[in-house]
Amino acid sequence: MIGVVLAFIPFVVTLTAILGFRMKTHKAGLLGTACTWVIAILYSKTPITLLIYSWIYGILVPLSYTLAGFAAWFMTYHMMFHGCFEDIQESIKRMRGGLVYKVFFLCFGLGVMMLSSGAGFTWLAVMLNDMGISPWAVSILIEGSADPLTQYAYYATPVVVPTLLFGEMFGFTINDLMPMFNRFFWVTIPSFALAMLWVLREDGKKVTKRDAVMVLVYGIFLAGVVNVLNLTVDVSAVGIIAGAIGMGALYVAQRLGIFGKSESVGDKHPPMTVVQRSRFNKALAPLIIVSLLAGLWGSFGKPIERALGTIMIPVIADQAVPFKIAQPFIWPAVTVLIMFAWLKPSRESLGYVGKLMKDRWILQQVANWTFAGMVFTYHWSGKTIVNGSLVLLPENEKLNLLTVLAKAATWAGLLPYMVIIPFMSMFATTLLGTELTSTTFFMPFHFIAAKTLGFAKATVFMVGHIVANIGITDIRKLMKNVALIGAYGEEYKALRKTALIGLIITAATIIPLMSFLIWP
Repeated sequence: MIGVVLAFIPFVVTLTAILGFRMKTHKAGLLGTACTWVIAILYSKTPITLLIYSWIYGILVPLSYTLAGFAAWFMTYHMMFHGCFEDIQESIKRMRGGLVYKVFFLCFGLGVMMLSSGAGFTWLAVMLNDMGISPWAVSILIEGSADPLTQYAYYATPVVVPTLLFGEMFGFTINDLMPMFNRFFWVTIPSFALAMLWVLREDGKKVTKRDAVMVLVYGIFLAGVVNVLNLTVDVSAVGIIAGAIGMGALYVAQRLGIFGKSESVGDKHPPMTVVQRSRFNKALAPLIIVSLLAGLWGSFGKPIERALGTIMIPVIADQAVPFKIAQPFIWPAVTVLIMFAWLKPSRESLGYVGKLMKDRWILQQVANWTFAGMVFTYHWSGKTIVNGSLVLLPENEKLNLLTVLAKAATWAGLLPYMVIIPFMSMFATTLLGTELTSTTFFMPFHFIAAKTLGFAKATVFMVGHIVANIGITDIRKLMKNVALIGAYGEEYKALRKTALIGLIITAATIIPLMSFLIWP
């Protein structure tokens, strides 16, 4: 019992620091990690050297995301310097349809395609903020739109990385997980669509019953599209194609006037001039290029990707981090180079980008690393090196903080455990910083629980957990988006606003999760 109590302390400390004391995320993460280290040293008898290596391991695990994020942020700020977002805004102003339509077009169409392609969609934070949407709402609108579709796509490190880490150990592949995702999307995608309306309303924007009906229909339509794509195309192309189809559907709705005409009387803008359209095309070109490149690679580059393979980065004993040679960061990096052809780099532009990267990217990256230290401290606590392998001896299981929590969670039996899985997922994304650290933390957790419960389909637990990793409670994503627009430190506002809606959407995922008991 004492192990369970001790294992909860770092989580409580981190949450209290962020919500209670409004501490910035990297400081709260350091505080939580420090608590975990103290417990691991004093209770679990873990050597300090091993804890240091566990932190290094945790930093290396999301290396592909770190590289991709750096390239995407660089692309965003370079476009910002050249006024690309103002040019895109000019086009958005001239679109038919009100604010609801424009937000959905950007977030639930273009944003889905961008994230799935590996381009990232961090630039959307700048766009939405310029449209008068509050920083706390900006982050939720972005993450709450694409996450239901891109948890498993090309850029989906929350599935790819943990599968590389633990797939061979537990005997599963991504293809084993894919068929399970479909039934969740009928619940999650429409739920997220309605949640976006709630966010707009909370931010003081006008939302009508007609909007609610239309976005619900749109969510159900998109869920159907994803179900078909999951059964017909490679997983790496699902999000890109779904985003493109979603934008197409919204465009048709726009032409039919389904979402209304404009914000208000007098909100009329003349058609774009030739010069304006040229600037708009140049602004959008980097985003389109990266999607096309990644889409083509997803369709035709798999043999090359398999041939290039994966390298193992050694850390300590037999612990090595897998790193695929063909990584998503390639596409935003290549796009930046191509973009230089018409958005010329200069000393001024590079200085502008460098200053923003230093002021905004570095701190949020430090926060990511602090949470990585916390996650792998839990994983490696109580372990020891025997004959060159890092192992948890049977007599030390009670000292491993992850095992202690997993066995405690199963005390009431299988059904109660399945009910709490989505809430554990929400809990983990909130307190561990990201859906990647959440899945990395809980993948072995669920296999330990399945073994304890005698449940043979442990991957069901995993899929339920992954889908319930809702981005609107993901501290790292909230932090990333508010940092991009210069509001780092305000993620607590988003967490407070989304507590209720996050719980509702999380609870909804119990329905498809429980269905696996009666419908394998």
